[in-house]
Amino acid sequence: KIPGSAVLVFDVHIIDFHNPSDPVEIEVTHKPQDCNRTSKMGDFVKYHYNCSLLDGTPLFSSHDYESPQQTTLGLGKVIEGLETGLLNMCLGERRVLTVPPHLGHGENGGKGVPSSAVLKFELELLHMEEGVPDGYMFVWVADAPENLFEAMDLDKDGSVPLMEFSTFILTQVAEGKGRLMPGADKDKLLQDMFSNQDRNKDGKITSEELKLKADEDKERVHEEL
Repeated sequence: KIPGSAVLVFDVHIIDFHNPSDPVEIEVTHKPQDCNRTSKMGDFVKYHYNCSLLDGTPLFSSHDYESPQQTTLGLGKVIEGLETGLLNMCLGERRVLTVPPHLGHGENGGKGVPSSAVLKFELELLHMEEGVPDGYMFVWVADAPENLFEAMDLDKDGSVPLMEFSTFILTQVAEGKGRLMPGADKDKLLQDMFSNQDRNKDGKITSEELKLKADEDKERVHEEL
């Protein structure tokens, strides 16, 4: 029981603290001389990492698995601080990140991560593929065929089923004329693209149904206006 009008003396030992406005600290430890392109939002990347606490206690490492870690930047699949550190990297670049708690696992921590932990990441970017704009699953690298449906209708029977559609799209990718969303399940991607064009859901696409997404967006803006 504390007596009335008591003067109290506290002996305080600050274990840890952080400022919620602290950014991710990035130290570049190796940067290749040849760097024609850096990673950006939407890119699919593969990387190795070691994650530890500031005192050196190891937490996780991609080297413990058969293959590197991979993600598409901008989808929020990794903690915010790590995603920030993976941006604007050259292929083969290595970095050390210091991630404050509010950009990591926060006050509650995570599986294997203590609460309010400051995390240290050692990163190496191994692979990157250019992504596609938000909302797109496929983009043309070259101009699309003038008569897209005619080019897609491989057997010239006036309709395009899923198999024919998939063959056409994959041929465009193989020839460097188009690009699919990287990192996604290719079969599911093609199925979703086909379903978007098969507007009456009869299992085939007709010339009246087929539209480029850019044209759809223009029509939608016109309708809204």
